[in-house]
Amino acid sequence: MKRKVFLIILIGIVGYFAWRLLISLFPSEPIEVIPKNLEQIPEQTDDQTSSEKAPVEEQNNEEETITQNNSQTTEKETSIETTIETSKNSSFITNKKVSWGYSASSGRTIDTIVIHSSYDALGDDPYDLDGLIAEYKQYGVAPHYLIDRKGNVYRLVDDKNIAYHAGVSETPDGRTGVNNFSIGIEMMNTKEDDFTSKQYSALNDLLDYLEGLYSIKYVLGHEDISPDRKTDPWNFDWNEMGSKKSIH
Repeated sequence: MKRKVFLIILIGIVGYFAWRLLISLFPSEPIEVIPKNLEQIPEQTDDQTSSEKAPVEEQNNEEETITQNNSQTTEKETSIETTIETSKNSSFITNKKVSWGYSASSGRTIDTIVIHSSYDALGDDPYDLDGLIAEYKQYGVAPHYLIDRKGNVYRLVDDKNIAYHAGVSETPDGRTGVNNFSIGIEMMNTKEDDFTSKQYSALNDLLDYLEGLYSIKYVLGHEDISPDRKTDPWNFDWNEMGSKKSIH
């Protein structure tokens, strides 16, 4: 009986030490192993994390600000362009461009407008539009603009190009070669007839348009720049012209 008790106690003691040994060999929580080359790296704090993220957020804010500024600039530029286009509205002008009577140019200074009068002297109807333009072609000349009897305004040559409308000429300030710095406007009329009220109205609209684009110094008649050769615009009433740039 005593031997059985002794064996039970012995087994219990051995089992207890065996259990402790197992606990020491296999702990319940894993052991964190830190490599030697990482042991000197300080632990990252929340403040540091926020600090490192800040430049990214600032960059995003800057991008948003730039986008907003660009949007505002675009709206402003669009507004300016719209204002300019409104003040220089050319919707009343019909393009009927010709391929003769001018030389191509770019960047020329325009400060003079010359008013002419002409009619179709070769056909049956002196006020035939196509007939008059055909006559220009025959002589190798062209104005920039042509105003018919009904007040319709046609663009025959772009402003930037040098139209052959003035010939040998000189402005009041002594400059010659007037074609180089001028715009030519032809108004359909004969030597016997008067200009129509619609023609004067259209001319004033055209002058307002051109004076809104260029720094105009003179608005002259063909007779003003070539007094020895020309007498047009015939029967023109300078009091009907709204521009203040005339010498009349």
